Amino acid sequence: MDAIEDTQLAIETYLGLEKFDGYNGGYLYVYGLLQALNIQQDAVNNLNTSLFNATIDYKNEYPKLFEIRENRNNSIGHPTKRGNDASFHNIDRSSISKEAFTLASYFPKTGDKSTFQEINIIESIEQQSALVNQILSKVMTKLEQDFEAHKNQFKGQSLRALVRDNMHYEFSKLHEHIYHDYPLVEMNFKQIQSAVKKIKDGIIERYFAISALQGTEDTLNLIDYIINRLDQTLIKNKIQDKFELRIFINSLQSNFEELLEMLEEIDREFM
Repeated sequence: MDAIEDTQLAIETYLGLEKFDGYNGGYLYVYGLLQALNIQQDAVNNLNTSLFNATIDYKNEYPKLFEIRENRNNSIGHPTKRGNDASFHNIDRSSISKEAFTLASYFPKTGDKSTFQEINIIESIEQQSALVNQILSKVMTKLEQDFEAHKNQFKGQSLRALVRDNMHYEFSKLHEHIYHDYPLVEMNFKQIQSAVKKIKDGIIERYFAISALQGTEDTLNLIDYIINRLDQTLIKNKIQDKFELRIFINSLQSNFEELLEMLEEIDREFM
């Protein structure tokens, strides 16, 4: 996406240039413009491959874009040894302008007749702009359709419903253990841990990675840290500092309730 945007900036900069010729920066401008068009096509193709594991066959699906690629390859990509010495090319210096240039092509080893082709730069830019927008629109439509189909898999499945009653009972037993050594505290603690794991699994099922939700990931990381601390200081080896235990339990409960609110937002999105 960055490459698509960056090359578009380069193309728009070219369109804003004053008139020039082959003796006044023309080669540099034309080289840069043709390369930007080529990179943009590569980026669009790579985007499609990344999202859908499918490459774009420019030659058959978008012959105008393929022609633009070939013009670039002939004129500045591989002009001196094209197709294993099949042809040689150069841009006629006197023909260079902002709008167009003439590409001379020679075929000394095949005996084919030399050609002189006018390449309309502005027309190439306009054609590529229209077709790239067409491809990106298809990408967006496909993404939306795929996401809707993905969401439909979870219709009627609530993440929030994984946790009953905010686990008030389990948290109350953690608090009770601070002062009275509640014998089943470990069981209640493990139920909280189990609930957190179910939530993580549910988020991964929906978004493929917890990191897709930055705020949720931050809250879960904090919950994991507190659970690990409480596992050592409350369950395995209960420390004497009741205030510290109380602070950690309160913090765990507060962040857990915040997490439940996030689950409600996720459920609304997947409704």
